[in-house]
Amino acid sequence: MSMRMRFGVVALGALALAGLVAPAEAQRVKVGEERQYEASTPAQYPRGAAHRPVVWSETVVSSGAKFLRVHFTSFNLPEGDYITISSPEADEFWTYSGRGPLGTGEFWSFGVEADMVQIELHAGPRRFPRSQAASFGVGIDRIAHGTAPIWGNGEPQTQILCGTDGRKNAACYSTINTRPVARLSFQSGGSSYVCTGWLVAGSNSSTLVTNNHCFTTQAETNTVQARFNYQRTTCTGTTTASYTTYTGGTFLKTNASLDYTLITLAGNPEATWGEYTATTKTPTVGMAMNFPQHSGGNLKTVGYWKDSAGTQRCDVAGANVSVSGYTSSSQMTYSCDSEGGASGSPIMDAGTGRIIGLHHLGGVGGATCLNSATQMKNVCPNAGALLSCASN
Repeated sequence: MSMRMRFGVVALGALALAGLVAPAEAQRVKVGEERQYEASTPAQYPRGAAHRPVVWSETVVSSGAKFLRVHFTSFNLPEGDYITISSPEADEFWTYSGRGPLGTGEFWSFGVEADMVQIELHAGPRRFPRSQAASFGVGIDRIAHGTAPIWGNGEPQTQILCGTDGRKNAACYSTINTRPVARLSFQSGGSSYVCTGWLVAGSNSSTLVTNNHCFTTQAETNTVQARFNYQRTTCTGTTTASYTTYTGGTFLKTNASLDYTLITLAGNPEATWGEYTATTKTPTVGMAMNFPQHSGGNLKTVGYWKDSAGTQRCDVAGANVSVSGYTSSSQMTYSCDSEGGASGSPIMDAGTGRIIGLHHLGGVGGATCLNSATQMKNVCPNAGALLSCASN
């Protein structure tokens, strides 16, 4: 299990837990590792023909992989040509052209759930001057080998359960807006990880919020694969809904003591999936809350009840709480089920739909049913104009 542990004194005011020294876990879930793999198109860029549109191919095999991502170090194709990356059955594929999605010639492909992928260059019959043709082509230097399913449960994660697990599929709560919540996968330090993130109103188009302990740099942002609507179609069904995937855009800001990171996503996902509005409102003890999450790297669920029987509502346990290692009085605590991979999830005021907290810790004070989020009332002034926060 990959995690970052925080040990410190937790002051919980009315909960009378001040002075207890116990772990609080901040987890980004590891699901893969990078491996060297070198391949490239011929030095003389191949020319296509009407009867032979695939002019170069490469089959990448990494035995036992749950998924594969391919890292291109140099990617430059002439207009009209493109690369496809597909599963053996071609039922899952991605298409890239030009200088790649980042416009730099360097990027990670989206993941394919297989231990073998087919890379194909589709080219037209155009002729180029020798000097120009030499500038075209692609180069690969490594792959991400999935050690756990990228779109499913990875290694066993620490669960914070309030007795029985009360989380249910997002489709069970049609009146709760969970559309802005995305499952994030990304590369960091030679490994693949997953977290949760959500779109928020701000000065930039398609601004996304997640945790600082998930990632903190533009280089990591470039590897982000954000999948929206990754959930069941019905409350008790087994069919996965149609989803859309976006790549990371611009890294905006991060803060370790408030444990938040702000980035943008490319492709304008907010036009389709909407956005939340964060609020500077102070949470109050007993406030009913909703907790949409991609815990354990799984399909989207919502923490609404504390128990599977649906008799105890998820609610706020403490506000303006101090947790060692974070800005004083910046935390809120709540009793609701969670799991590693939920890092970066929004904590929603059930009464208004505004976001009051950014989930990041489980097992606070050693309690088996207590989580912690950074209050958005503390994040908003720190982020400044990057966020458009409400006061209610």
